[in-house]
Amino acid sequence: MLYAAGFGFVYRSFRVFHIAMGAQFVFSCYAFYLCATMLKLPLALAVCGTLALSVLFAAAIEWAVYRPFFQKGCSSGVVMIASLGVMIVVENLIALAFGNEVKTISNQLEPSVAFAGLRFTRIQLLQFFVGIGVFAVVGVAVRFGKWFKALWAMGDQPELLPVLGLPLMRLRLLVMSLGGILVAIAAMLVAWDIGMDPHVGMHYLLLGSVAVFFGGTDRYWAWGAGAMLLSVLQSLAMWQFSARWTDLVTFGVLIFVLLFRPQGLFGVSKRLEEAK
Repeated sequence: MLYAAGFGFVYRSFRVFHIAMGAQFVFSCYAFYLCATMLKLPLALAVCGTLALSVLFAAAIEWAVYRPFFQKGCSSGVVMIASLGVMIVVENLIALAFGNEVKTISNQLEPSVAFAGLRFTRIQLLQFFVGIGVFAVVGVAVRFGKWFKALWAMGDQPELLPVLGLPLMRLRLLVMSLGGILVAIAAMLVAWDIGMDPHVGMHYLLLGSVAVFFGGTDRYWAWGAGAMLLSVLQSLAMWQFSARWTDLVTFGVLIFVLLFRPQGLFGVSKRLEEAK
């Protein structure tokens, strides 16, 4: 859910398929591993350090890659290729630095809680409540915050923001920083639960992007709804068949949306001239 929100903000504001979000996720996982395991910082400091590093990484992508292409007026396809290059470079650099094997944050057996015939570990409950809580707080800010309303306008006609006296480049940096924070929170929760390796970025990029398109790119709450529905479908496929079917479900949902509901389940249909 948080990953989908981070991807959705960048896609909705920049109108670019943010493939480098996969690198952002991997970077945040290993930043948390560095702070919590290698430097052995207290959990609160490790979380703060990871968030700070993730924001700096997101800002570096904006300054070094996205902003120069935007100022030159390059097409979204060119930017997407550059974004793919960022992900490939970052994942390989992390693999060189930390190795390709799976890293874990905690080797201790997590306590579990039984509810309605199901058993959940402590970290799984933390993932659920933190995810819902952060998503709801950001949703309130999107609904009532002036700057967040400007982000929606940026995705439609960015050239009008300077005319209205709004700092376009600062808003772009805000979008990337917000996406970095949301993805960093998701990365820390996943890394603490199941660990990480340098090549998990594409998997979570696929899940987050499909969730956004499934729910609808123009509505914030639809990103969370799309993520929840996608996770339910994957869980049902895993329960009835095996874990190998989850990717098939993800691609099946993507094909369904592209063919029959391109605006998403909760999106609003637009006239052709509006879509352009």
